[in-house]
Amino acid sequence: MDAQRALLDDLMGAARNMTEDERKGYREIKWDDREVCGPFMVQFCPHDLFVNTKSNLGPCEKIHDHKLKESFEESPRHDAFVPRFEADLAQFCEKLVSDLDKKVRRGRDRLAQELDVPTPPLSSEQSEQLSLIEEKIKKLLEQIEELGEAGKVDEAEALMRKVDVLNAEKSAIIQPNSKITALIQEKKMELCETCGSFLVANDAADRAQSHVAGKQHIGYSMIRDFLANYKAAKEKAREEAKLAKEKEDEERKKRRDEREKSREKREQSRERDRDREKEKSRDRDRDRDRDREGDRSRDWRGNRHGYYRNGRGNHERERNRDHRGRDRSRSYSPVRRDRR
Repeated sequence: MDAQRALLDDLMGAARNMTEDERKGYREIKWDDREVCGPFMVQFCPHDLFVNTKSNLGPCEKIHDHKLKESFEESPRHDAFVPRFEADLAQFCEKLVSDLDKKVRRGRDRLAQELDVPTPPLSSEQSEQLSLIEEKIKKLLEQIEELGEAGKVDEAEALMRKVDVLNAEKSAIIQPNSKITALIQEKKMELCETCGSFLVANDAADRAQSHVAGKQHIGYSMIRDFLANYKAAKEKAREEAKLAKEKEDEERKKRRDEREKSREKREQSRERDRDREKEKSRDRDRDRDRDREGDRSRDWRGNRHGYYRNGRGNHERERNRDHRGRDRSRSYSPVRRDRR
């Protein structure tokens, strides 16, 4: 009945039988609501694996809806929610496997404590018969050894045939107990490491196959496989993140080294520019010093002839002196006085 109701819910919706007033207060469930089972959305719900088995977990408290699962798979937020749902499922499965492993350890200890099945003891009559036979066999073997040393081969072979008969009688006494021991050994138990079930060792192939195809074995196999794949994926993601970080650090170091080299080149270039500027400044200073030395030499030569230090002033003053001399000579000329 519940399965038919769930099927109708999938086909027609959970509000198919509601009145208009009931529909007003009805809230449609979406796949990302808290009431929805996340593990069912992304993989499987462990509650569905062990129905009608000894490991039955009971019904899941959250909603399992195939339409919601379809809408989740078609949603653009699907990839963002998968890690969250898988983490919830992994946490649930970890607890189940932890409890199962404890059960397996207890079962293993129980089997280890069981001693090997001892051979059933012989009756007193059987023990006496066995002792007499072993004594006869011992004496015959001693006689056979003496006859062999004496070279009486035919007689030794006749006694050896008697020994074979006595060994057959001995086996007839022990054989029934050996069959009982073998039968008990065949009924020994062994433990399934996957689901923790006890099995009959050396059982028939069809019974072993029936166990492997059972719900409990398949359910725990799915859980263990999921955990193994989940942990492997997480480990791979960690390795990829580690490699990406190392690559990023290497790229960052490379960029830092390139910036450092570029800075050093700029500093060297500025240092060369400063050296060139200093050299140019020294050249300009040397040129000014040479110009000053040249000016001093010219001033010294002018002073020896009565010139001032300033070359320009010397020439001007010399020209003025010449003009004054000429004027003076004109004013005192005797020729002009005679004319008057």
